[in-house]
Amino acid sequence: MEDPIAEELVNIIKKTKASDYEDAFERAFELTKSYAGSANAQASAIPFVFENLFELFVTGKNKS
Repeated sequence: MEDPIAEELVNIIKKTKASDYEDAFERAFELTKSYAGSANAQASAIPFVFENLFELFVTGKNKS
């Protein structure tokens, strides 16, 4: 994850200041929770799913 995106994520979690990306966080979090609750979820993949979704919603681009 790129530094500016990581800094926004930290700001959202710590709630130190308002962020333009709170909606992206909420969407990524909800989709990750859905994935984690599915029968096909792999525990080791859950953090990566969240990170990739958050970055996708913030930048509009996928890393791969």
